Amino acid sequence: MIALPPLPRRSHELLRLLSDPALNILRLVELIEQTPSLAARIMGAAGSPFFRSPTPPRHLSDAIIRLLGLDLVRDLSLSLILSQSFRVQHSARFDPMRYWRHAMLSATLAQILAPKIAVNEAPNPSEAYLAGLLHNLGLLALVHVAPEGMDHVFEQAEADPAQSLAGIERALLGLDHADAGGEIAVAWHLPPAIGAAMRHHRDALYRGPHWPLIILINVADGASAEQTHGEQRTDDVDSRAKLLDALGIAPMHWERAVAHWREQVDNIERLAAVLGSRLS
Repeated sequence: MIALPPLPRRSHELLRLLSDPALNILRLVELIEQTPSLAARIMGAAGSPFFRSPTPPRHLSDAIIRLLGLDLVRDLSLSLILSQSFRVQHSARFDPMRYWRHAMLSATLAQILAPKIAVNEAPNPSEAYLAGLLHNLGLLALVHVAPEGMDHVFEQAEADPAQSLAGIERALLGLDHADAGGEIAVAWHLPPAIGAAMRHHRDALYRGPHWPLIILINVADGASAEQTHGEQRTDDVDSRAKLLDALGIAPMHWERAVAHWREQVDNIERLAAVLGSRLS
């Protein structure tokens, strides 16, 4: 069990309110207006090229109601509130922009693919998006509690890209970021499906509770890494084909989803730049 920082009281209250299934969009606007730093990030997101609005948002309610919508703002807010609980500035090698770029790429692809899943217990697009945003949250926790140790992890990963980041984490720290993510989910009472994605997203063989979401995030995570590094091995393609088949996603739907996703990559990265700026 890692030594997690406590959630600030205000953040804990916001998480409880944002997770309320009865939350309506007007109440959402009110909650975010009461947290200026969060409101600034949401306004920045609404003004990014990702949403392609010819008219910039005039104020927070305009940004949420006209451009973003309840589900997206709730998911972004949850992710931002959780991530701001970690202090990562003591790690010289941690790159917040890279973290948010990968999170946003994974979340967007998972959201696009979710409606194509043709098995029972398929996640809805909002759940898939939130899981994509949070699946690597354990990485922030490790950087927070062991910044020097994670600097050694990043240094070794850069020197030998063939090694998995998780494998290096386990060798040097005794656990990996998926383990840390699972601990976060339990300690902070996150939804079970999201917690399962955080703990198991690296396990392509997982078939326990919420398995379609976990396998979806596994696929999105791998595709996002390939998009960032520009590499794709044949064995990765073969493994992904088996996972897509398990989810009931036809090759044609996969190819169309990826083409649509790649068209958005530049704008996704600009949105990640907005989210990657530290909350005050």
